Amino acid sequence: MMGMGGPGGMHMFMWGPGGRGEGKRPSLSMYRRLLQYVGPYKWNLVFAAVLLVVSTALGLIWPQVVQRVIDLGLRDAGFLDLLILGLIVVLLVRAVIDGLRQFVMAYTGESVIFDLRMGIVRHMQSLSLSFFNRRKTGELMSHVTSDATLVHGVITQTIIQVLGQVLTLVGGVAVIFLMNWRLALLTLVVAPPIAILGQRMGRRIRDISREAQDAQGEAVGVLQEAIAEVRVVQAFTREEYEAARFHEKLLFTFKKTIERARISATMFPIIGFLGFMSVIVVLWYGGHEVARGEMTPGMLVAFLLYINMVAGPVGQLASQWTQVQQAFGAADRIFALLDTVPEIQDRPGAAALPPVRGEIRFEEVGFRYGGASEPTVLDDLSTTFQPGETTALVGPSGAGKTTLVNLVGRFYDPVSGRIVVDGHDLRDVTIRSLREQIAVVPQEPILFADTIRENIRYGRLDATDAEIDEAARSANATEFIARLPNGLATIVGERGVRLSVGQRQRVAIARALLRNAPILLLDEATSSLDNESEYLVQQALDRLMRGRTTIVIAHRLSTVERADRILVLDHGRIVEEGTHGELLALGGLYHRLYTRRFVDVDAVRPAEAGEAAAIMAGMPAAAEPRRLRVVR
Repeated sequence: MMGMGGPGGMHMFMWGPGGRGEGKRPSLSMYRRLLQYVGPYKWNLVFAAVLLVVSTALGLIWPQVVQRVIDLGLRDAGFLDLLILGLIVVLLVRAVIDGLRQFVMAYTGESVIFDLRMGIVRHMQSLSLSFFNRRKTGELMSHVTSDATLVHGVITQTIIQVLGQVLTLVGGVAVIFLMNWRLALLTLVVAPPIAILGQRMGRRIRDISREAQDAQGEAVGVLQEAIAEVRVVQAFTREEYEAARFHEKLLFTFKKTIERARISATMFPIIGFLGFMSVIVVLWYGGHEVARGEMTPGMLVAFLLYINMVAGPVGQLASQWTQVQQAFGAADRIFALLDTVPEIQDRPGAAALPPVRGEIRFEEVGFRYGGASEPTVLDDLSTTFQPGETTALVGPSGAGKTTLVNLVGRFYDPVSGRIVVDGHDLRDVTIRSLREQIAVVPQEPILFADTIRENIRYGRLDATDAEIDEAARSANATEFIARLPNGLATIVGERGVRLSVGQRQRVAIARALLRNAPILLLDEATSSLDNESEYLVQQALDRLMRGRTTIVIAHRLSTVERADRILVLDHGRIVEEGTHGELLALGGLYHRLYTRRFVDVDAVRPAEAGEAAAIMAGMPAAAEPRRLRVVR
């Protein structure tokens, strides 16, 4: 008789704050935040609630019909036929109402989870680059998948289910008190211990659910990493190692899930036993009243049916309490993400950046990653990038080249000084309007698992096919695209794995060409290409840089030689600047690095030779970066 299934919680006795997440009960604000996703569909819920009230009222008629069948119908066949016909009509109407209600709630539920997931994704897209540097992709994906699904059940189905159970409970209790108040009191004596049990164990279930969800997110993160970098995993024969990492995270999730199941396996049988005890008491006491003639047999049977209506919601609410606590654990994680404030965001009143010529001025810019205890990456750096000028950045790993480029795109903000584009402080303009006037070609171009055409179109979504074709031609990509079976419609695979490095770079250059932005941020990557690919990529880069304010992290001397200006960075400062010829004539650090290529390697100490090559390549050296001495 005890209904035990269904998602939800024991709101019969504890509607309001309950359960713990990180030592805290869910606040009223959490309920409001959960319910705000239902707000746009409130009339759907109102309609479903009305249908539910009608269905519940029709359900309460059933025991009354049974009572009359036993007490009267068994003595009058005609009246029995009328009662059965009426009961069939009532149940048929109720079935139609319940089917309509379920459809309305299914539609509402899917709409709510759609909105919730889109809200999470939109917020994640607004977060700063530093946030994603600290979090694993798989963990973030789990918020959109498993966490949102758990919360979805609470803010849609559970709301109506709990309301239906509460209505049935209240209606059933009212009827049994009207029928026999003494039996009703005996029945409800089990309610307090059930409430206390559900409250205490529900708190523990919520804590465990939060820990299990966190561990599941970490496990998904480990798996996502292993799949994304499967070539590295297989190349270093680390399949078992990655499986062990996943096993460790999955095992923790398994243990927490088993612990939660153990608590549920203890709580629900106790609640079931208490429920059946109330039925036994009714049978005993009610049986004596029937024997004394104070109740009819039909009344006793009807009372037992109403007891089942009361006991069913109690059991279901107790069962749902577990899932409510799981959902609150997931909601904690979701709201922790949604409460994350982007480190880089528009100031109040920020204006759109008008079309720019491309003058970029750094004014005493200082920057560090993290707090004041972290080392300085850029130190009081001042320089100006002229419109249409190509500036090459040269320096050792950690000199600040990538940081300087990221500051121009405002992926980070300086901790001191300011950066100005055509007289506009970057912090006074909207991020979107700034980045719309910047094109980026990263060192390792990442393509989406779509067609070549759509990867190029990503630079400007409203571009025509003719403009895409022209961008591909200017990027020297037409020749290899023509050899592919489906041409521009060829699917490139995840991260572009079906294309060679040189081909991916040319698609990325075509994407930047299509954007046609006045500012170009380029992390040159030609060192890993064969001579023919390098020639084609370099030609495409030359077309891309023409007439744009270009800041290029140089990895090739050919790029350095053609640059209008060269900045030599070391330890976050500009130690030399000028053209290739001027820096060679200066005879300083750049001269030593440049001429080192033509010195006999045997005449250079190994540490110095490795460091010189690393500095010119923009790659980490084996030793700590330092000023190089001229080889005598």
